Amino acid sequence: MFAAKPTQDRLRIPVAWGTMKQNPEPIRSLLAIVVTWNGGEEAALAVRSLVRQSVPDRALSVLVVDNGSADDTVPRCRAEGAAVLELGENLGYGTAANRGMAFARADAYVLCNQDAIYEQGFVAGLADALDASPGAGAATAQVRLAGRFERDAEGGFVGHDGERWRRVEEGGVELLNSTGNQVTRSGNGRDRGWLAPVGTEFPRAVFGIHGGACALRAAAVAPLGGFDERYFMYYEDTDLSWRLREAGWTVVYAAEAVSVHRHAGSSGTASARFIEWNTRNRLWCALRNGPFAMRLTATTRTALSAARAGVSFLRARGDADAREAARARIRGALAGLRGARRLAAQRRAAHEDTTRGASRGVSGGASRADGGRLPVLLDFTSLPPQLGGVGRYLEGLAAGIEELGGRPRIVLRREHEAHFRALAPHAELHLAPGWIGRRGLRFLWEQTGLLRLASSVGAAAIHSPHYTFPLAAGVRRVVTVHDATFFSDPEAHTGLKRRFFAWWIRRGTRANVRLVAPSAATAREIERYAGRPARPILVAHHGVDREVFRRPEAAEVEAFRKRHGLGEAPWIAFLGTIEPRKRVGELVRAHRALCKADPDAPLLLVSGARGWDADAAAELDREAGRADSKVRELGYLPLEELRALLGGAVAFCYPSIAEGFGLPVLEAMACGAPVVATRLSALPEVAGDAAEYCEPEAASIEAALRRLAERPDLRERRAAAGLRRAGKFTWARCAELHLEAYR
Repeated sequence: MFAAKPTQDRLRIPVAWGTMKQNPEPIRSLLAIVVTWNGGEEAALAVRSLVRQSVPDRALSVLVVDNGSADDTVPRCRAEGAAVLELGENLGYGTAANRGMAFARADAYVLCNQDAIYEQGFVAGLADALDASPGAGAATAQVRLAGRFERDAEGGFVGHDGERWRRVEEGGVELLNSTGNQVTRSGNGRDRGWLAPVGTEFPRAVFGIHGGACALRAAAVAPLGGFDERYFMYYEDTDLSWRLREAGWTVVYAAEAVSVHRHAGSSGTASARFIEWNTRNRLWCALRNGPFAMRLTATTRTALSAARAGVSFLRARGDADAREAARARIRGALAGLRGARRLAAQRRAAHEDTTRGASRGVSGGASRADGGRLPVLLDFTSLPPQLGGVGRYLEGLAAGIEELGGRPRIVLRREHEAHFRALAPHAELHLAPGWIGRRGLRFLWEQTGLLRLASSVGAAAIHSPHYTFPLAAGVRRVVTVHDATFFSDPEAHTGLKRRFFAWWIRRGTRANVRLVAPSAATAREIERYAGRPARPILVAHHGVDREVFRRPEAAEVEAFRKRHGLGEAPWIAFLGTIEPRKRVGELVRAHRALCKADPDAPLLLVSGARGWDADAAAELDREAGRADSKVRELGYLPLEELRALLGGAVAFCYPSIAEGFGLPVLEAMACGAPVVATRLSALPEVAGDAAEYCEPEAASIEAALRRLAERPDLRERRAAAGLRRAGKFTWARCAELHLEAYR
């Protein structure tokens, strides 16, 4: 599958966006590859933890690729039951991994460091992540640092936030090493989650792999030739991540796959060779893969680093270690700079191959010949830290545009940069100034700085996806209005918020803008309350991410049960912000009546942040004070748990009286849950014939839930109809309609 010995000037094989294999075969065979070099007992322990992995319904083989160890590493690893490929000399990590992938055919290759222990479920978790994400070319694991740690101003482990940590013998906390790879604007690769406490949640989408704890889909990496062997060690995983993304694949984070790593056990981050290779390879990777601004910054930074190292060398006359470190930095910088011309030529050749002959235009005015670059600037600065429903809309829109071959231009806050870089790797991202996070200042920047940014990047229009927009008439504008509840359900909002957004909606219907609504019901209500706009409101239904929202595996539901102490009890689920229009108080009262009539009634699991619904808060507090209550308030759950919450439920109940779309209903249907909902606003538009309908009051809600409880055949029909209907809502279709609005 891989060439046994790559050529010296191997180039990546360019693949046009959108040509990736959409339905690759399931992962049935895996080869775990441990690259070793004088690892001894440590390497043997790593191999032992892999040999003992359980991978039901899959075949797993373990291969040690040894880089010319001079100790007893090879016999120790053979004794653990692994096959061994001896290279006879140290060829570097990437070369050894390539030799291992060429050694035996498999559906996926699991790459492992010798200085780590792999917990049970590590291999299965990576394989499951690839099977759950057909568009993923690689899955990266949760890597923890060995030992426990406490904060210490003199500690040797320094986090991205500047906090220092040291290992301790007793007490302390467990810390993460990596949840995947990120790349900074200057081309620096770094571990996402470095020194975050174990248990911290991270998005499933991530830029790249951690090369010592990941699974590579053979169908994705084989056309790319595996790792570039010139790196020898460090940044070969970042480079491969770039190339996977340019070939149309994504990378996913598998939190269930856990390894425990002794950081930099093979070379040490203070060693001269680490400094040299890291300096050289960082620049190579940026020059080969990064955008122009990154290439310029990386080159300038490397040149300045070499100059500073020269000064350090002259000053450190009596310090041999400091002089050797300075020499290593200079050697690395010079090697990186010497390769700049060759890498630039490779980049131009790859770009020409990728775009040659691509003449069909992409909707929205851009063509593949110019990279699918949209003439519209998407303003994502209104997103809060926790993305929520509007966040999922913008995630889906960005990913959908890329799926269609477009390259979205997005302005966003710095805290969302890494997330959208991973989600839309070809997007052109611009960062808004940090001060817009202060109350009210974002709206000031929207009227001034946003316009200047649009002009500077050559955008012909601005998409404002959350009601407000630049008032200046000199720029074309597309504006999303999510619902009309500021008019139809005013008590659901604070007075200031209601007046503010109602004013903007009315302004949108009168200004020369193109309005987009997520449902026909919302479009009708906007026209009813705010007036008919000069141009028809474009209706673009939301989509659903079928990699996240799908039927959960039995193991996922069981893990969810254990995590929340649910035992074997069935449950009814609710998902959404607890605000008056959701009628959570009525749902709790309906459930209480259900339990009174049937002591074996399911639990009620309520997931969502509390808003300003005093009635719901009183009912939930009342239940919390009852020893026999069957209501569990779970709060805001991470995205990774929603599939089990929804798909494991006997019913999903959403008795809302006003929805612009009703995304939780669509997500519940995609997870296989029978849905109970009202016929109000947009909900019938989403649920169609798949829902069991009710009125937004306790007696009617109870009756609908009772029908599902008493008739398993009805539950099955509703669940099956929901799965079929959910398949009609895609983010690609949503993006197509937005591109029409942009055009």
